[in-house]
Amino acid sequence: MSRTMDFSQDVIRFIYDGIKDFKNPENLVMWAEEAKMEIGVEKPAKALYNAIWRRLQKIEKLRGFTLKEKAHLLFIFSVPLSLGIAEEMRKEHWLMDLDDDQRIKWFKTEEGVVYQAVHSKTKKSFKGVLLNDKTKKSDIDGSSIETARVQEESDQLGLDDVLDVEKYENEKLITDDTTENSQQISILQWILQIEKFAKKLQMTEEFQTKTKRAVFLLGITDEMVPYRDFNDIFRVTLRSITKEIKPISYGHSLNLRKLLMQIKDNLESSFGYESMKGAMEVIREECEKLGEEDKIAISIVQSKLNAMMSLLSRTWTVSDNY
Repeated sequence: MSRTMDFSQDVIRFIYDGIKDFKNPENLVMWAEEAKMEIGVEKPAKALYNAIWRRLQKIEKLRGFTLKEKAHLLFIFSVPLSLGIAEEMRKEHWLMDLDDDQRIKWFKTEEGVVYQAVHSKTKKSFKGVLLNDKTKKSDIDGSSIETARVQEESDQLGLDDVLDVEKYENEKLITDDTTENSQQISILQWILQIEKFAKKLQMTEEFQTKTKRAVFLLGITDEMVPYRDFNDIFRVTLRSITKEIKPISYGHSLNLRKLLMQIKDNLESSFGYESMKGAMEVIREECEKLGEEDKIAISIVQSKLNAMMSLLSRTWTVSDNY
């Protein structure tokens, strides 16, 4: 291990010892300045901050820290969750939720400890004190600390606002959304079907890899979508597929009617006919139009599925970044 890596780990350990009791996002720039002064780092604070940020982005490689400490660092400094550390957390059966930028909104360890917060560029703390435009480091370190505590109660999140324990512990595939008065479908359950089709139909390696990443990430985010939206998007996707029927002179192709019937069987067995009624009806309608030998290129099916998932799932879209 290089001396630079050893040193950066020492700096991060110093910082962690300072934030280990905090449960709200902290300002990493100010902590870099603190480390520079206390440890005696020669490089500029900005350069030190950049070095720390890069190490936190690959925190699974950071030695000398427990998994809980690593997750706490990512949470406190609003660092996007890497695939490596996410896998470690999943293996430990931790509960968590991510925001649109893949930052940890909350996580719960096997000990039952919960951290939760809304990440914001404008609302950060330093040493547990919420910063505002007029807050100075001397205010925090000195006697003016109380005047710097400007956070309103309305900014605080209660556990009930971010964690539906029953939802995650029971791992329901279907939930009742009383606000929307509609049922929802687990995107994970659908992407598992796509993963099977991608492998069976020998779709491109890139697409198969993307489905695997999405399966993993959806296991964390547990993204849901109303059945109504799923059926509507499925209907549009399926009709766009059947419009692409043409003589196939090259590349891999398959019998479209047989494919649609397989999809129908999978949807019905996974979610039930009534829930998938819209999808069932459009499959029946399109099958009636198809000839026994109508075929379609696998590449077209792949592109249509990719477009469908991009409309359905935020997690599918961001999986390209992993």
